[in-house]
Amino acid sequence: MTIPKSLRARLGRPRQMEARLERASLVLTPILMESVETAERTLRPEGITAEVLVAAMDLVAARRRKQALAVAAVAAVTAAPKGQEPD
Repeated sequence: MTIPKSLRARLGRPRQMEARLERASLVLTPILMESVETAERTLRPEGITAEVLVAAMDLVAARRRKQALAVAAVAAVTAAPKGQEPD
């Protein structure tokens, strides 16, 4: 995939990006720090510990799972023949 320079400039200089499909759109999330350890070293002066980072990542993962389930449920109802909606 090629990302235009104007868009890359707005994303900063991430070395990697997470890519996922969301409602038929490609969502790119810049990965600014490659590991929890790197993030902790960078953010510790602000009082953010590895435990806080892991808890935050768990919350984000749970939110994404919930959104994915909601999208799947809507897709199942939309795809079901009339009068045969899933339980």
